Amino acid sequence: MKQIPEQYKKFPSSRYMGSKNKIITQLYNVFKDLKFNSALDLFSGSSSVSYLLKCMNKKVISNDFLAYASNLSKSIIQNSNNKLNKNDIKILLKKPKNYDQFVQTKFKNIFFNNKENDFIDFVRHNINKINNPQKKALAFSALTKACQKKQSRGIFTFKGKRYDDGRADLKKSFEVQFLEAINIFNHAVFSNKKTNLSLNKDFTKVKNKCDLVYLDPPYYSKYSDNEYVRRYHFIEGLVKNWKDLEIQEESIVKKFKKYPSMFDTKMGSYNAIKFLIKKYSKKIIVLSYSSNSLPTMEEIKEIAKYHKKKTKVIELDYTYSFGTQKKSSKMKNRIKEYIFIMK
Repeated sequence: MKQIPEQYKKFPSSRYMGSKNKIITQLYNVFKDLKFNSALDLFSGSSSVSYLLKCMNKKVISNDFLAYASNLSKSIIQNSNNKLNKNDIKILLKKPKNYDQFVQTKFKNIFFNNKENDFIDFVRHNINKINNPQKKALAFSALTKACQKKQSRGIFTFKGKRYDDGRADLKKSFEVQFLEAINIFNHAVFSNKKTNLSLNKDFTKVKNKCDLVYLDPPYYSKYSDNEYVRRYHFIEGLVKNWKDLEIQEESIVKKFKKYPSMFDTKMGSYNAIKFLIKKYSKKIIVLSYSSNSLPTMEEIKEIAKYHKKKTKVIELDYTYSFGTQKKSSKMKNRIKEYIFIMK
């Protein structure tokens, strides 16, 4: 197997649900054998695949319907040379006299203590003082990463410290986590001499031209849920400043109403996969999916038969790391991850 580019080692990894960081070497070997100059990562999530493609010197268009995920790609995919310098950090850490205290009031004693909520509030206030949009994206990426590091499991589905396992990350101050995250994201910034782009659109509305499309949609399964908003509502709200989000006040964790998705139902998921394969029938398609999800491998191959000349499937053993399985068991957590290559 070929080795992934050295630059990829600087990717800011996270415990993002569905991240392909675990199988990035296998994906690299798939991409390396295909001829293309530009790629669309339609469901970019953690940006791991977009970052790999950028490292391979491809022109990358990275898209995700979550503002949080789109902000990640804006900071390390679209961004080629902007980094947060000492003066920027000084601006971010200087506590202002007056600032919006939304997190302190709305999320009091839910995820973080008063001092930590105060830090989040004044830093997000100060981020608006950064004029460069890509630097602003870096600052939000660092702040959301700090929030995940300070929260057990990196998700926001429970109140308090239920899963506090004594990790050093949970004991570090928010400021230390934030500064460490800035350093990580600064180091991840590089130029591949291409004009890369970050989008925040519904997947059906993306119209950008490309040679290859990488698809890693939410997996519909009776064994698990694909509710990204339920897990990441706090950092999604943070990036959007909770604008136009309907917070469910009766919710213990003050989550907001989930975004509608075709992948919420079996039929919707089938129709979405069919729509995507048909839409990108003239492009090379690389599709990630799993053995415990619907449509099945055979159903996807049947759809592809009408739109693509050749479909190859690579099967990989895969184990879910946390929290995606309903009534999870060791057997259900061990599945096959499929990589479909359609030409």
